[in-house]
Amino acid sequence: MPATDRRPIRDRARTRRAVLDAAERVVTRHGANVSLAAIAREAGVTKSGLMHHFPSREDLFAALVEQVITRFWEEVNAHVDPGDDRPGAFTRGYVRALTGDSAYLAELNSATGLLAQLGIDSMEHVLAVDPEDPARWNRAFEADGLPPGRVWAVRYAAEGLAIGIGTAYVTDEQLRLARAELLALTETAPE
Repeated sequence: MPATDRRPIRDRARTRRAVLDAAERVVTRHGANVSLAAIAREAGVTKSGLMHHFPSREDLFAALVEQVITRFWEEVNAHVDPGDDRPGAFTRGYVRALTGDSAYLAELNSATGLLAQLGIDSMEHVLAVDPEDPARWNRAFEADGLPPGRVWAVRYAAEGLAIGIGTAYVTDEQLRLARAELLALTETAPE
């Protein structure tokens, strides 16, 4: 059979990723009550194909939360300057990622983003999927070389800003000023 007549080889990991990416898009646009058939259409698979990878809605949404956890970690680390070996480099990357440098995190944390659509208003959903997630974040922040109280204040302030981005509660100027202050706090030498 000529190379042009070959059917695409199915790739389980690629199909699974396509379904999860489609689920992110569809749930963000239409809410968590969207049909599995709509997610399958968006992914370019049949509903039975979707069900082969995710036997239930709960399995799909648990995998979706797991993908978000992984992607969040990756986005923050992508915003850590690899040439910055000073204390606070990880915390600076966290602030940058959450306060506008990551389009993914901006959408994720928006009032209409995926987490809101899934109804994830507490971290219990995350802990059910990945009980080690808090420890991973805590280890990274603790190893960052800044005083712990400063790290927690900067971290939680950045998270609060992230939730307000794109709403009337946080103007562009307020975001710019608050981000600059948070980044400045990460530059202060450890006490």
